[in-house]
Amino acid sequence: MKTYAAVDAARLFFCICIVFLHSGAYHLVPGEWYVLHCLLRLAVPFFFVVTGYFWGAGIYGKKRDRKEALVKFEKRMLYPYIVFSIPNIIVAAIELHMQGETPLWIFLKICRSIIFYPFGALWYIWACIIAVPLLYLFLKRNRLGTALMLGFLLYATALLMNSYYFVIEGTALQRIADLILKVATSARNGFTVGFFFVGIGVWLAQNHEMIYSRKWVVGAWAAAAMGYAGLAAETILIRNRTTADDHSLFLSFILLIPALVVLLLKWELPIRKERSELIRHISTGTYFLHRFLL
Repeated sequence: MKTYAAVDAARLFFCICIVFLHSGAYHLVPGEWYVLHCLLRLAVPFFFVVTGYFWGAGIYGKKRDRKEALVKFEKRMLYPYIVFSIPNIIVAAIELHMQGETPLWIFLKICRSIIFYPFGALWYIWACIIAVPLLYLFLKRNRLGTALMLGFLLYATALLMNSYYFVIEGTALQRIADLILKVATSARNGFTVGFFFVGIGVWLAQNHEMIYSRKWVVGAWAAAAMGYAGLAAETILIRNRTTADDHSLFLSFILLIPALVVLLLKWELPIRKERSELIRHISTGTYFLHRFLL
């Protein structure tokens, strides 16, 4: 049975990147702007694509029933999401109370977090819980291509309320974007980001027999190089411009992240299956606990 040790090692590395980001320690690093955008920001889209790939691999590789795969995935994500949401909500409520918020506003902000942007960095889990059922609706009609086109349009919309906010600055669209951000906290969610990147992962799984070919690997190296050059250029572009939210979304991710995942899937690290699984469990536990511990 094939192991994915390189992917598991990358999971742990990017999980550490997320902890490093949320701790604020990256501010102490020389060139923090470039460390933030050219390294730490790769983590979330990477996790989305990997999630999509392994969910899709169950359908296209193991020939699992689509509905069965959907139900299994939702249960696997929903249980820990609920368990770890509870302490994060309690901690957030205490923090809001210490900041002088009234009980009514604390209640409303908690409701907002549950609907739009969960506390404790759990928005990624909530986004996956939303994105996969949406993709299922397209997959059962064999319309993954349509899903990816729609996903790109939604992602482009999110870009305008994130790193590319300066494009709509001073227009009527800015007022709409400001209202959305005020109500929803962030434009990053399962519709605008998760749907697209999880869909890309599913597309890779759909082509799982080809992505290990020399042609795909060579193409992945070229795409990774071009994508990273594009990311560096975008990082420079937005530095002195007006951005919104956490300025974490970039066009170059569309090329860079899938290429990185393909290269990691192909790379066979000399790590035993048991060690690889342990690394995976450590990264998962670290993710769920880190915000609460911080």
